[in-house]
Amino acid sequence: MESSKESGTFLSRLGGNFLTGLLLLLPLGLTLWILSILLDLMGIYAQPLVEAGVRILHGSLGQPEPSLEGGLWRQGVILVSAILSAIFLTIVGFLSKRLFGRILHNAFASLLGRVPGLSGLYGSIKQMVDALTGQNRQTFRRVVLVEFPRPGCWAIGFVTNEQPEAFSEAIGRQVVNVFVPNAPAPTAGFILQVEPSQIRETKLGVSQAIGLLVSFGAIMPRSDDKA
Repeated sequence: MESSKESGTFLSRLGGNFLTGLLLLLPLGLTLWILSILLDLMGIYAQPLVEAGVRILHGSLGQPEPSLEGGLWRQGVILVSAILSAIFLTIVGFLSKRLFGRILHNAFASLLGRVPGLSGLYGSIKQMVDALTGQNRQTFRRVVLVEFPRPGCWAIGFVTNEQPEAFSEAIGRQVVNVFVPNAPAPTAGFILQVEPSQIRETKLGVSQAIGLLVSFGAIMPRSDDKA
């Protein structure tokens, strides 16, 4: 009887240690996963350039062209493509803070905004990214609480429009647009039309609320430390 209790205690401790380790490494794992997705997207364009460079180098040296479909050569192409993608993103970030980079960015954005079908998509994504990074404080105006998905349950929301006339006229009373994001991915969620009287104000800043969502509610900022 005692041996079964000891076995149960050992297994429970083992399971607890496993969960603790999992939760401890989860932020790092998610960060590396998102980073790998971004590098893979960039690698789609970098890998053909690396492969062409390898072929040109071997041709200039008079050596037979290597097989880039598998093996160490393929792994090398992927690694070099990831490094080049990281360098490219770093250079773009550096130039974006300079006048020349801003001029190029504005010119590209203006050109893309004239393409039918892409202008609306690009504009929507840019507004969302700017709002999440704090560059556009007009998109997410206030951090509030609304009853969602049922009365008695409160969800974090961002007021995105104070006077949506089209919805107010359709409903027959004054409402505001509230974006209720999902956790831990705040880029997706629901857009609710809520009466102002049904909104509860908070003292949280946008960056604090996003940090709360990404951390599954574990990181609770102080109400007197608004960002």
